[in-house]
Amino acid sequence: MNKSVHEVAEMVRGKVVGDGEVRITGLGGIAEAVDGDLTFLGSPRFLSHLQTTGAAAVLVPEHCVNGTQKPLIQVLDPYRAFTLMLSEIEAETLKHPTGIHPTAVVGENVTLGKGVALDAHVTLSDGCSIGDGAILYAGVYVGRGASIGAGTVIYPNTTIREGVTLGARCLIHNNASIGSDGFGFQSADGARAKVPQVGCVIIGDDVEIGANSSVDRATCGETRIGDGTKIDNLVQIGHNVKIGKHCTISGNSGIAGSATIGDHVTIGGMVGVGDHVEIGDNVMVGGRSGVTKSVEAGRVVSGFPARDHDESRRIVAGQRRLPQALRKIRHLEERLKLLEQRLDG
Repeated sequence: MNKSVHEVAEMVRGKVVGDGEVRITGLGGIAEAVDGDLTFLGSPRFLSHLQTTGAAAVLVPEHCVNGTQKPLIQVLDPYRAFTLMLSEIEAETLKHPTGIHPTAVVGENVTLGKGVALDAHVTLSDGCSIGDGAILYAGVYVGRGASIGAGTVIYPNTTIREGVTLGARCLIHNNASIGSDGFGFQSADGARAKVPQVGCVIIGDDVEIGANSSVDRATCGETRIGDGTKIDNLVQIGHNVKIGKHCTISGNSGIAGSATIGDHVTIGGMVGVGDHVEIGDNVMVGGRSGVTKSVEAGRVVSGFPARDHDESRRIVAGQRRLPQALRKIRHLEERLKLLEQRLDG
């Protein structure tokens, strides 16, 4: 990147305050930025950093001036404008593979759309379909009859098992596993007998799945993830789970089999959701919570077992006071004992 502050302002639809000819050659956080970097003011609590940041220019909210000598770019949403510039950097630096590598293996009756890129050692099994402009990095395996939508990018060593359907413009990160067997067993003669997993996985458009995450195929029917949902690294989605549209699920979370999650749900890190639990639309689940019962739409819950967030906070606060409370109880017991001895005497 090598743009003037004026050029950046045009890209983000902002207004320049100060020298618009200063050159921007990189991006950085407000505390770490160096000369030549563009940074952003994401919160009023970082206002003091405007005077100390090493950045060449700062994206700030509208009407923010603060008397700094550095050029400012006033925008409606500084973080969103900064994200736009990150996309610009990514477009300049990220070079996807193109064409079909000679080591790629393409099975029979495979449908390849226009502009598909297959990197080294990609394997496409019989009968699968790859949409226009899809990019499959090195070592990706696509099983029989699977379908990958247009513009989807799948990073190295990911496995897309048989019968899986991936929508358009999805982003699947390294080593993800989609369509592996659900965890189903039954007791038989004192042993655990495997329950065959013959269902499928259906993933909507614009879904992102993080590195080393796993989405299991259904026992029967389907495991489904709705449009626009974003899943972090190291997340486990069990068999027959239904996840709605535009949800976010943070890392190290696990969703047990047949759970149902509505639209616009936010799940923090290290959350466990029990089997057959239903979570309504717009629910927020705090990190390290255990959701053992269904949650109504619009609620904010946390803790284990998950309960109303305010109640959970009061419980945590009460736990901090337990040592003091126990000492007070022992003291009161001693006083009560003395009183009883006096009365007996």
